[in-house]
Amino acid sequence: MAEDKRKGRKRSNGQGSVYQRKDGMWVGAAYVLTTTGHRKRITVSGKTKAIVDRKLREAITRSDRGVPVAAESWTLGQYLEYWLENVVRMRRPKTYQGYEGVVRRYLMPGLGKKKLVQLKAPEVKAFFTRLESDCRCCSDGIDAARTPKNQRCCALGQCCGKRLSVRTVQFVHAVLRNALQQGPCARN
Repeated sequence: MAEDKRKGRKRSNGQGSVYQRKDGMWVGAAYVLTTTGHRKRITVSGKTKAIVDRKLREAITRSDRGVPVAAESWTLGQYLEYWLENVVRMRRPKTYQGYEGVVRRYLMPGLGKKKLVQLKAPEVKAFFTRLESDCRCCSDGIDAARTPKNQRCCALGQCCGKRLSVRTVQFVHAVLRNALQQGPCARN
């Protein structure tokens, strides 16, 4: 995909368009696949033409690989369900089982209700801090779900201190990172 540097040359079909606004910002636009199966015009912007070209190529490449942009405002939970079924299961069936467990057990309860476009780094960092430090019996309500006769720690006010291993927290982080890098929430 050699780019012609001469001004006024038309871009090939499927490459989108890049133009400079009156305020000096560069804007790129292209049609990409959405989660509904339709195509939608998206725009990216940047200070230089090279930055916009790169962002636009990345968005088009993701679409060509079958990773759609969100057609509507999703929560992280809705997106993770979609990602598991339509990206992970199709490309890596054996990985699906491990990822699905992490999504169901940790990501959905902790971050699933957050709007995808409003998800910010401080919220994610706070989630991982809680994941590392909270006792699993307390946070999952394991002891509270037992019959009163069988309760032995958190429900009685005596925290057992059972926490996730460092490796489990790393795996949860890896699953979330993979999901966010592959989908409609990947930053343009």
